[in-house]
Amino acid sequence: MTHLLFIDACPRGAGVSRSLALGEAFLQALLRLRPDTEVVRHTLNDLRLAALDGEALARREALIEARAWEDAMFAQARAFAEADEIVVAAPYWDLMFPAALKVYIEHIFVREMTFVYRDDRPVGLCRARRAAFFTTAGSPMGAKAFGVAYLRAALSMLGVRGFDSVEAEGLDIVTNDARALMEQALRRARALARTWAQA
Repeated sequence: MTHLLFIDACPRGAGVSRSLALGEAFLQALLRLRPDTEVVRHTLNDLRLAALDGEALARREALIEARAWEDAMFAQARAFAEADEIVVAAPYWDLMFPAALKVYIEHIFVREMTFVYRDDRPVGLCRARRAAFFTTAGSPMGAKAFGVAYLRAALSMLGVRGFDSVEAEGLDIVTNDARALMEQALRRARALARTWAQA
């Protein structure tokens, strides 16, 4: 059985978020083809993780030194490290993605749990063999899709070997056919699900 972690980083939520619609289309297509997949959802709107300040960082370092891996502070990192596949849905905001996703990433970057330093280089410890990122933008992204590049690099550092992304951009430009652009992206998301199911 494949253990898939679905990270919903869409502030507007279901029924409104176009990025979440892409992620859900992918997931539902994948589950139809591979129904034994176990899905765990982390909705960042509900988790409301706090950015790590000095006090939190000191506490985390003490817990790492004590190897207290079952502490609640490491809940997100544990779930991430144990997943076989990762799916992230987040909109394109301010050239990247919402702050909640960056805070989540801070919580999963845990030395000795999700990565370790060997010969002065980081080595990922996570078991996930691949990840997919779904994002939409009202404006064009073009070369400024920094969220895609950042997430690919961050997950690679944690040991996630494969990375796919599906983007829909220019959805709020009045001269564009937003519905057609979304339909194209939804087709790409479902096609990616078929690729994952066959791998």
